[in-house]
Parts: sequence; structure tokens; C-alpha cells
Amino acid sequence: MLKEKIQEEREKLTLLIVRKRYEMIRSANSNGLLSKETIRCSQELDLLLNKFQLKTTH
Repeated sequence: MLKEKIQEEREKLTLLIVRKRYEMIRSANSNGLLSKETIRCSQELDLLLNKFQLKTTH
């Protein structure tokens, strides 16, 4: 039961990471790498990646 819940959380995080990555790339292409929106997306992606890493190492 616990393993299934952890796996489900990882899958949700993976989907969020893919979506945020796409959003960041789209922003970079439209607004430039140094735009506030692109940097915000990059920071949000970093947080998601950190969460995912915590889920996979513990």
C-alpha cells in the first residue's frame, strides 16, 4: 500500500516536471532566457526536481 502511494506520487511529480519543463522552454523561446517568466519557471522546475529526488532517494 505504501509503495503504491509513493509510486503514484512519483508519477504525479513526473507529469508536473514534464509540464513545467515544456512551459519553461516555451517561455524561453518567446521571452528569452533571462525573462522573469522563464526564470520563474526554471525555479519552479528546480523545486519539482528536488521533490522528485527526495522521493526517489528515501
